[in-house]
Amino acid sequence: MLIRGISLSNFRNYKNLQVDFHPAYNILIGENAQGKTNLLEAILYTVTGKSHRTNNDLDLITKGEKLFYINLSGERYAGSVKIEISARADGKKLLKVNNQTQKKLSELLGTINAVLFSPEDMLLVKGGPSIRRRFLDIEISQTSPFYCHNLANYNRVVSQRNNLLKAVRDQKESPELLDVWDMQLVEFGSHIIKKRAEVIQKIEPLARSIHRKITAGREELNLSYIPSVDVNKGTEGTSMEDYFLQRLKETRSMEIIKGITLLGPHRDDIDIKVGDTDIRVFGSQGQQRTSAISMKLSEIEFMKKETGEYPILLLDDVMSELDAGRRKFLLGAVKGKVQIFMTTTEIEEVYQPIENNSRIFEVKNGKIFLVQEG
Repeated sequence: MLIRGISLSNFRNYKNLQVDFHPAYNILIGENAQGKTNLLEAILYTVTGKSHRTNNDLDLITKGEKLFYINLSGERYAGSVKIEISARADGKKLLKVNNQTQKKLSELLGTINAVLFSPEDMLLVKGGPSIRRRFLDIEISQTSPFYCHNLANYNRVVSQRNNLLKAVRDQKESPELLDVWDMQLVEFGSHIIKKRAEVIQKIEPLARSIHRKITAGREELNLSYIPSVDVNKGTEGTSMEDYFLQRLKETRSMEIIKGITLLGPHRDDIDIKVGDTDIRVFGSQGQQRTSAISMKLSEIEFMKKETGEYPILLLDDVMSELDAGRRKFLLGAVKGKVQIFMTTTEIEEVYQPIENNSRIFEVKNGKIFLVQEG
C-alpha cells in the first residue's frame, strides 16, 4: 500500500494544499505549530475516518470556514485507490471510495491501512488501560470492519445502559429494564473480547521476536489479554456469553449505586511483561520504550499477515523521543517494507539513513515546499 498524493481544502491550517509523495520516505521538517502533524492527521483521517487528536469534526475545519475536503490517491496490489471525504460544520459528511459513495465507515476501513507512531504511543506501556485498548481497537478495525461495527454498537449500548443505571439509582426507572441492555452488552461485548484475545495471540510472537532483536536477546516480552470478565472462571460447559450475563447480574446492585457499567471490554487491559516483571508498573523507562516500539512494529507485521500488504507508517515526531540506537533499529526494521511519513524539527535525526530515497518537505504556516528529492 502507498499514497501517491493528497489534496486538502480548509483542513486545520491548510487553506489549500496539493502534494505528491515519494513511495519510500517523506520527511516533513519545520518548527512546531506549522502544520506537520496536521498533514499526518489528514492522512490518518482519510484512511480510517477518525482523527487521533479529536472526536469532533468541527475541530478539523479551518476557522471561519463551513467544511473541509480531502482527496487522497493511493495504490494497492489490486490497483489504484481514490478516497474523498468532506465534512460540514452542520455535521453532514460525504465519503467516496473510487467515486462510489459509501454510507458506512466500515466500507472505508481496509482500503488503505495505516499505523501511527507518535510520542503519545510511548505511553502504550506505562499509560492507562484506555491507551492499550485504543491500540487494539485501531489495529483490529482496519483488518476487520465487522469488529468496528461491533465496537460502535457496544459503545452505544454502554452509554445508554449507563444512563439507565443512573435513572434506576434515582428511582426514575425500573431495574428490570436493564435486562434488555444486558443482553445487548453481552452480544456485542463477547465478540469484542474474543477478537481482541485472538489478535493478542497473533501479535505476541511478532512483538516478542522484535523485542529480542532490539535487546540482543537479553529480554523476553510477553503479552496477554486481561478481560474484566474472566471467562476462564465459569463452570465447565458455560459459554462466555452465559458467564458474562451471570457476572452482570452479580454486579448489578453495585452498578446501580455507581451509575456506570463495571464489566465489559471497555474495562479490559493488556498485560505486558518482560520475563516475570510487569513493566507497566515496575519497568524502567528504557524497557517501556523498547516494549512500545516492539508492539507498534508488531502492528505493522500483523497487518501484513492479515491483508497480504504492509500498511503505510506515520511517524509523528517520534525520533526526538528515541536514542540513536532505537532510531536506527526502528528505521532498519521497516526499511523497504512500508511507505513512511515522518515529521521532525531536526533533519539530522533521520537524514543519513534515507537521504537517497526520499522527498524532504519544509512545512511553514500551513504551506509545504519540496526542498530536496533523492
